[in-house]
Amino acid sequence: MIHRDTAPRVCWRASSSSVISTEELTPLDENDSKRVLLLARSGGNREQLLAHLQRRYEVIEPDEAALSLAPFDLAVVEATSFWQWRQHLMEAKRREEPVFLPVMLVLSQRDVRHKLNAFWDVVDEFVVAPIKRHEFTERAAMLLRTRQLALTQRAHLAYLANHDRATDLPNKHLFMDRLINAVRDAAVLDTRLYLTVIHIPLTRIMKSLGHHGLERAAIACSVRIKALLAEELSLARLTTEEWGLIPRPGTSMDVVLELCRRIQVLAEEPITVLGEHIHISPRIGIGVYPDDAANAANTLDCAIAALSQAKAEQPVFYSRTVQHQALRHIRTEARLYQALDEAQFELWYQPQVHLSDRRPVGVEALIRWRLPSGVLVPPKDFMAVAETTGLIRDIDRWVLDRACEAMRRWRNTGNAPERISVNVSAEDIKAADFTEMIVRTLDQHQLPPPTLELELTETTLFEISDKNLTKLNTLREYGVSVAIDDFGTGYSSLSYLHRLPITTLKIDKAFVDDVTHNLTNQAITRTIVWLAKNFNLEVVAEGIETVEQARYLKSLEVHTGQGFLYGRPAPETLLRQRFCE
Repeated sequence: MIHRDTAPRVCWRASSSSVISTEELTPLDENDSKRVLLLARSGGNREQLLAHLQRRYEVIEPDEAALSLAPFDLAVVEATSFWQWRQHLMEAKRREEPVFLPVMLVLSQRDVRHKLNAFWDVVDEFVVAPIKRHEFTERAAMLLRTRQLALTQRAHLAYLANHDRATDLPNKHLFMDRLINAVRDAAVLDTRLYLTVIHIPLTRIMKSLGHHGLERAAIACSVRIKALLAEELSLARLTTEEWGLIPRPGTSMDVVLELCRRIQVLAEEPITVLGEHIHISPRIGIGVYPDDAANAANTLDCAIAALSQAKAEQPVFYSRTVQHQALRHIRTEARLYQALDEAQFELWYQPQVHLSDRRPVGVEALIRWRLPSGVLVPPKDFMAVAETTGLIRDIDRWVLDRACEAMRRWRNTGNAPERISVNVSAEDIKAADFTEMIVRTLDQHQLPPPTLELELTETTLFEISDKNLTKLNTLREYGVSVAIDDFGTGYSSLSYLHRLPITTLKIDKAFVDDVTHNLTNQAITRTIVWLAKNFNLEVVAEGIETVEQARYLKSLEVHTGQGFLYGRPAPETLLRQRFCE
């Protein structure tokens, strides 16, 4: 086994988009058995490869029918066997996504000169025959370390992104995964699920004891509630003041009500926060699957809706009378169609600046909806409705056109940022003419492709097929940049960083908040910056509001940021004045 103190300090190609040094990699655990898939024909290099690999790893040589059933950590394949196994290897890598599954190719010097480019869609590393044992074993170890690092980093990011940083309870994202599973189990068992949401008013505590006091109160409440629960009940912190509780499917209503009563008894004994005794008054709403809703998300909506009628004395079940929420959705949809027809949308812009000198380097285009009364409707109140209808494509195309039009005007005046960022949804990318539409819009406004950056979320990547994702590759080759918005809040994946033409990672505001003194936020931010460096990506920090946050981010070598510290979203006329200044 090659240890850190004896490994040569060299860099090898670990994937087609990253270079990782041996100094950055953790040595392989001697007790952790790694499975290496050897795909080589008898004769040739097979015996030599087998001898080298069996010294350290478990080697498997399945036939074609068994390959899909044989998990492995590294595939070593001879060039003469590659095309026989190519499809199987691609499927194996796809099954492992988003985790890196390395493939090493063994080929002749002649193949290196004439055929190497044909292998890169599957292959991550290669060695040239005749095989040098030390070089081969070290490169195999490097790939396995890279895979282990990917597994470790993904697990670490997943835990941080799926747990509340104060209470260490599951957050809403993980809660929804568990709720979906619970609803599925309830459907199989043909039984009810009493989903419970607990509201504890804590924001008043922040007014007197600050944010730290609020979080300490949240921890105290979580500890008390959790102490009342059996192990099979899942508790999560959904928002600052709301906790979700998933009983086991089949748990009777009487048992759930008794549990609610015990939670409400908590109000009888104050909690102590920073030396102050504070009384809490929990309110509880309950949504019942399948009586109130047919799926997990709607059952949660019902429980939250029930909170609006709940009192501190007793829990409240969802009532059909609160279906005004659905009615509001329908009305919003109708008003959105009207807003498009009557040009009620406006485009505002938030600057992105170089943190060292506050020099504007870009802007993000943000939609606003101004009602005829003059009231501005924030995107959170209508974009979700647009995404569930066919309106999102029309709205996003309007945003793209207006953003490019504004960029053209700024360039004509000589006071223009380097790029403008617009958000795109899964529905946009799925459109057959998506690529052509982007190119056509840039041509129409006479903009060079590098002036445009497309922002999409991690969730969007997992909502569209590989075929549609290739459209992003086409646009990247054309010169358009691609950014991942709110990185780390969704399905964080090293795989798509490797496969897709991503140029920028945007650190979500949720991680920038309290980054100067919150260890969890610091850990997440450092990890994201580390990933970006290793994949040669730009990092943009969102939601910077204080000089201290900016100073800390600069210490991590984050060069670009946006937030209220540098400018709130503003109409084009105000932003143009800032550029002139």
